[in-house]
Amino acid sequence: MTVNQSARNVRLLIGGTDYTPCLISFQGSDSHLDQSGLITFTGQILLGKALGFNQSLDDRKSPGSFCRGKSVTLDIADTNGSLTRHPRGTLRILTPKYDTEKQQLTLEVADLITLLNFKEPTDPDKADNKSSGSSTATSVITKLLHEAGINNFTGNLPDTLYNYPLNLSGSYLQSVGKLLYANNKVGWIDNQERFRVSTVNVESTQSLISLIVGKNELWYRRLGGAESPCEKIKAVGTQMVTREIELDSTVTTEQYGSPAILDPESTGLIVINKVTETQKWDEDEGKFTITSVTEKPWGLIVARAFWDNFAEEPNLPPELFRLFLGESRIEESSFESVTAGGKLIQKTTIFNTDKSQYLAEIQEARPDFIVGNYVGLTNTKNVTETYTYSPKEVVVKKVTQTQELAVIVLNGSNENWDDWDTIPEYFVTSEYKSEEWKEIDKYTWQYETYTLKPTVKAEGGTAIEYPDDVNIRAKQKLGLTWDSSEKRRSNSGQETPPAAERRPTTKRLEENPVTYTAYFQDSCSGNFKQRERTYNVEFLAGIIVPYEKFFISSDSGANKQLEAIARREGRLLRGRWQGQEMAGAIPNSLLGGYEPLFGVNVLEFDGTGQNYLADGCSWVVTAQKALWSCDGIWVGESQSAIPVRGVISITSSTLTINGANVRGAVITPDGSAVVGNVTITPDGNTIINGVTLPADGNVVIPGTTILPYTEIEPIPGGMALGIEFKSYAYLLTITSSEIQLGLGESGQWSSGFVLPAGIGIGANFTGDFISSLYWEDFDWDGVDESAWNSLQPSPTWESVIWDEADWDRLL
Repeated sequence: MTVNQSARNVRLLIGGTDYTPCLISFQGSDSHLDQSGLITFTGQILLGKALGFNQSLDDRKSPGSFCRGKSVTLDIADTNGSLTRHPRGTLRILTPKYDTEKQQLTLEVADLITLLNFKEPTDPDKADNKSSGSSTATSVITKLLHEAGINNFTGNLPDTLYNYPLNLSGSYLQSVGKLLYANNKVGWIDNQERFRVSTVNVESTQSLISLIVGKNELWYRRLGGAESPCEKIKAVGTQMVTREIELDSTVTTEQYGSPAILDPESTGLIVINKVTETQKWDEDEGKFTITSVTEKPWGLIVARAFWDNFAEEPNLPPELFRLFLGESRIEESSFESVTAGGKLIQKTTIFNTDKSQYLAEIQEARPDFIVGNYVGLTNTKNVTETYTYSPKEVVVKKVTQTQELAVIVLNGSNENWDDWDTIPEYFVTSEYKSEEWKEIDKYTWQYETYTLKPTVKAEGGTAIEYPDDVNIRAKQKLGLTWDSSEKRRSNSGQETPPAAERRPTTKRLEENPVTYTAYFQDSCSGNFKQRERTYNVEFLAGIIVPYEKFFISSDSGANKQLEAIARREGRLLRGRWQGQEMAGAIPNSLLGGYEPLFGVNVLEFDGTGQNYLADGCSWVVTAQKALWSCDGIWVGESQSAIPVRGVISITSSTLTINGANVRGAVITPDGSAVVGNVTITPDGNTIINGVTLPADGNVVIPGTTILPYTEIEPIPGGMALGIEFKSYAYLLTITSSEIQLGLGESGQWSSGFVLPAGIGIGANFTGDFISSLYWEDFDWDGVDESAWNSLQPSPTWESVIWDEADWDRLL
């Protein structure tokens, strides 16, 4: 059929300059919907020499006029004569090619996606989602679009949460497309050069264009070369399970030994060492604290020098063996914030020991000197480690400072305790150690260290003769002096600085394979064609599981993503298999409401209505015509489709066309009738997607759409087992029917599975619908006793033929 191809006014601007007189033709095509997640456009503009146009079309003579990236806008007139932006009318130049003989210039043009798709990250971190917290797909896509150079975007961006590093690859826009595909979205550039995001709906019956075969189509013919559909479509992927790690803990260990070490006459075993270690992590402060408390028998804690001080010499074994608090240690590590790298800044360790341990020497020298409490824990030692890092985040300096009670430092130094009036229980520096690493070249490191100690503890300190005055003697003994130093260099890695210690990990990532299978059945089902197709989907939503709980999830974000993709791909296969090529003049509705996969309703010769989705559109504009064409994805047959033409009557409650009542019409207060996405005004005009058109039959009210296939719906039964019935219209010896029963929704179900060797499990459960079930949360005590008694026994685990178990159907 020949459509109205009368001349239309056009306007072509290149870089703001009007090239309309030179326009010979414009043509181009959209890409088809696929797994890239993007719809792109590429085309050509042919320009020729025009009278009165003085600027040269030779790109060598006009070098700045046709540069890559130069903007191109194309406007065409609608049926009312008003210039409107072409659906693909905002483009960029890719390359110019001038034909000297014909004096014609061909411009390869494309949308912004094609122009910028070469941009790849030079810094891998820019393409990755490294956050340990949750980031939405919207925030990741927004960042990638900015990096690619696209700042104007709109539409329904996905809100999927990603709580794991995405490790994207390829260009920025390729990564955007992968994220969109995983969320059943598609991205494209509209005629205002905005990056728009739309949800893919392969079942849509809303029409933007209506064609009547024999009246307003250019061609209408069956689509060839499409892939044969499958009855079983699998979408598979990896769900990242983030397990929370419980850092706060308390662990107690006990060690046993013979009591003979305290009482030679005792036999058997006693607890000689009991350690309770408590860990606590403060996320806000970035502090990790480990507290270790040690309990030992009294006889191992209190020095023997004090045993005689008790009313009765320890000849009572129970008192010797009774556990007492003998030592505690508190280690506190302070870390940077996550954004700063999370490196260890400082570590402080506090040691508390029993007083009798360091008072034993004084007690032996002066038995009557010590008064008051000489047992019990007291702070005796503190160690502080401070770290300095290079810009490359490697350790370049570590300083360790140790402080101890002066009495402990003086012990063992032949100190004359008779000169002391009080016990020196004050802190002094007992060691200062500095370590430095210096990078000489790429392979060579130099390590340098020195240590300072109190004179009495330093090399040769005990051989010095100290003065008799106790105060001067104490200062000399406790004053810091050089003890040792060392410098080493190596290019074999021996002197490489240690790696930075980081904040404790509060989460652990695990991979969980997930699958969704969509089943399709039509009148041509059989085992004479490919029956299964698998699609791999990246970037599924993660899931957080608390601690080490066992879990089963059938309703997570990843499962929903796979379900949408499996159904989408299955419907696309069937829609393209029986698709249709079609073309026509560009109507006003397409100028105002274009988006990929727009709906097309076609009324065929015999009155049958068909619904399609426009895929891979092509466009042609010349001085004589403005046309569109597409590969129509067949959605289904539209019964009772009604062309809007002839005698139209709108009352307060009904809409009639040529005397036939239109069911489902809603009459608005202004007297218009609304049916689906078509509005009929009282003056007889029609409005579709906001564009007003005359009631000349080009607009068709779609009827009820009948799908050309049946989708088999699984019924969720809980615990990820589900209930599923499958039937076939042909003999199939390996699978004629399948049934699985699981935990039901607000009812009582008998659930279980039986393996070929006879082992099985079944039970009667009552409860609400459960999509994510933790093993620990289920009340197994509530299972009826008869259910456990009905378990089918199996002699041994090995006797079962596990290879024949249908684990895919079970899980």
